Amino acid sequence: MSDANRTALVTGAAGGIGRAACERLAHNGWQVLAVDRDTTALGWTESVAGVTGHVADITSAEANKAMIAAAEQRFGGLDAVLLNAAIPMGGSLEDVAWEDFEKVIGVNLMGTALGMRAALPALRRRGGGAILATASTHGLAGECDNAAYVASKHAVIGLVRAVARDVGCEGIRVNAICPGLTRQTGMTRFLESGDVPPEVLAGLVRGIPLQRCAEADEMAAVMEFLVSPAASYINGVALPVDGGAITGSGLLPPKSGV
Repeated sequence: MSDANRTALVTGAAGGIGRAACERLAHNGWQVLAVDRDTTALGWTESVAGVTGHVADITSAEANKAMIAAAEQRFGGLDAVLLNAAIPMGGSLEDVAWEDFEKVIGVNLMGTALGMRAALPALRRRGGGAILATASTHGLAGECDNAAYVASKHAVIGLVRAVARDVGCEGIRVNAICPGLTRQTGMTRFLESGDVPPEVLAGLVRGIPLQRCAEADEMAAVMEFLVSPAASYINGVALPVDGGAITGSGLLPPKSGV
């Protein structure tokens, strides 16, 4: 797939799925603005042709406007905006600290909404384009001890569906990708760190029909497709990319006992 002369902005680009998306897009001819709050972690962008790093706090409305303006100024326009930045946070609704709950909603939902608001005028100036939010299979099913994250990702999917109906008539497509368990992400690094018994990850993998985790580049391939002209009639979709895990009754069994 070649998309020479097309332009994109990717948030949460320091590593994992976001970095893989930037690298894949650039390899296929896109010009990419890679956005993250961590200046040091964006150092990789200096050695990848077609990728420019940009530091921003996506919870700030002004920072979102500034990153879109930077992309337009550098590239002359913007074809696709991939809103990938998010933070995890475990804990049941009763156990999680309320400030942590608000932080997750602030980054995962509000940061995505602010990114969309900032991006829409730029995509209109371009005559159309694509927005892709990174949701999660946790946005499609419940999970114990993960209330804030699950709520935030359900909300992202609702936002995507609402905005897709608002702006589809303007040639702007809005979709979500729902990754399952993926290597090179914070979750799998935590599960493989030694702080968690290895049988936890093994149990999660057993629930995936393909019997393995995804690689970050597998997510990037789907992301590139969804923002490309090849997906020109896909709008308002929350696409699971999870090896079939969501086909079961849930990602994890519910708690038993009291």
